[in-house]
Amino acid sequence: MSDKLKMSYKQSIRCKITSGRYVEYKNLSICCINDFYSPMNKKIRYQVHSKFFSELYDDIVFDFETGSRNPDKTQPVQIAAVAIHGRKLTIQPDGYFESLIRPILDDDEAIEMGLDPIEDEALAINGKTRKELAKAPSERTVWKKFGNFVNKYNFKGTPYYAPIAAGYNIVGFDMPIVQRMCELYGPIDKKTGKQTLFNKIHRVDVMDNVWMWMENNADIKSLSMDSMRDLFGMSKENAHDALQDVKDTANLMIGFMKLYRRVAPKVQFEKAFADGNIHI
Repeated sequence: MSDKLKMSYKQSIRCKITSGRYVEYKNLSICCINDFYSPMNKKIRYQVHSKFFSELYDDIVFDFETGSRNPDKTQPVQIAAVAIHGRKLTIQPDGYFESLIRPILDDDEAIEMGLDPIEDEALAINGKTRKELAKAPSERTVWKKFGNFVNKYNFKGTPYYAPIAAGYNIVGFDMPIVQRMCELYGPIDKKTGKQTLFNKIHRVDVMDNVWMWMENNADIKSLSMDSMRDLFGMSKENAHDALQDVKDTANLMIGFMKLYRRVAPKVQFEKAFADGNIHI
């Protein structure tokens, strides 16, 4: 039997990388990088990249329930999240998080702290009572636990690989609250003052996805989450509970992403404007 036939599959992959400098294996691209770095020892160094962008990050679909509507001054009273595998679009192990948050219930004290007082109307919408909120854990305690939850899905433990924040209207509402919480309790980039809990570059606002698909539909009168529940035939039971909201949002996000994956291969993106057929 020749040496080539005796070579194991693992050895053949290693041989291709070492001699050819590059190989594709399943959904990975692997190359030898000894040409670019002075080796400190005799070990061969490799660089591995996913062929799919979505393989690099998990998504954390999250939602705040709050005591008022201004994201810059509102007090969160509940937070929930679900961790979604970026490529498989499935719930990660131990992938749920939910907690009530104790706000400042005294109106004068809240105003003195520069915060909005808790509004009874808001509590009626999200189904929370002052009595149960008074027994909830502190904002600092909950944020630390939430940070630990998110960091479980940062598989390299660096800001670049931090999970992607996802949710419904998170750009306009939830992310400003995240920024405030990070300024108070961390994590924060000391140079820029920006949050580093979530990926600093990428985020998924599912409401933007809805807009892209529905903006030409005259029958759509609102992009609210409740309107989407009506449109897609989703139950409104427990609506405006943070955990139920993230489950519904995650279902919408996964549905749209699966749709994109079916449609995108059929669309000619490469050099689409090369013939000068541009829009503006």
